[in-house]
Amino acid sequence: MNEDAGLTLPRGEFGEVPEDGREVRDRAGRIGFAPRMYLRDAGKRGLGWLVGRALPHGRYDRCLFVLAHMRCGSTALSNIVCSRPDFSGYGESHVYHDGPDAPGRLAVNCARRKGWEARAPWQFDKILHSRLDAAAPPAFFSARAIFLVREPFASVRSIVDLFARLGRDEYRSHEEAASYYIGRLTALAEMWPRFDPARRIGLTHEALLRDPDTVLAAISTRLGITPPLVNAYRSKAASRRGGGGDPLVSGRHSRIEPGLPGRPVDPSDLDLSPMTCARLHESYAALAEIFGRDEAQERRGRSE
Repeated sequence: MNEDAGLTLPRGEFGEVPEDGREVRDRAGRIGFAPRMYLRDAGKRGLGWLVGRALPHGRYDRCLFVLAHMRCGSTALSNIVCSRPDFSGYGESHVYHDGPDAPGRLAVNCARRKGWEARAPWQFDKILHSRLDAAAPPAFFSARAIFLVREPFASVRSIVDLFARLGRDEYRSHEEAASYYIGRLTALAEMWPRFDPARRIGLTHEALLRDPDTVLAAISTRLGITPPLVNAYRSKAASRRGGGGDPLVSGRHSRIEPGLPGRPVDPSDLDLSPMTCARLHESYAALAEIFGRDEAQERRGRSE
């Protein structure tokens, strides 16, 4: 394990300047004033650049990502990884992976959310929204990646139900959630071939739930994680608030409880058009087939 002496990072926002009366929204939708946001973003990028060069895990090739969509079991998987002392992270950071300074900005984010492990040789992030990785630089694809997807109709219903329970305005309809799902799986399919086969693995929520020990062993073998991942975790507080992960269930558990997936969701129970249902099925089936093909090639390679 690589070690460093650690850093003392500033707390709170930075780059604050007096308001000039011109309101703008940043990429996260926050309202602010143009000079303030410009300087704050520049400050974050500058600090990210410096931190990235000071830390052993401040490079993309020292990162592990879960690339997935909402409501697919990604929080539990993230908790397993982030409970290890060799990974710095807590869950979904919402950091934009749009430049070489992003791993450093991720470290700053983790420090502020109390999910930073100064001596960890690896850094973790979970990415569920394409706005965060749409402009990923070439170095992004030198990371290790776990792709995780869930069958579409259960995902769509779960997304709508979650946001309703949280009293949020997003994803109020099944069509809106379906549009997000189709767009995200399209982006995942485009990113998949850009990762080296030895640095990627594709999984389904159903397989993870059915036999978590076997799936965790496969992840460890494919991505070279030693010692191997084990089915046990401590849910960090940062993973349950501020969009870091599942705010409702994950904190109640300390492992992925194995079991068969529930009864399939009938598409007719959702308020979706026939065209949307067809696109949902096609997007999931295409990616699941890609994952299966890759796994078959891996098995043939081990047997030769």
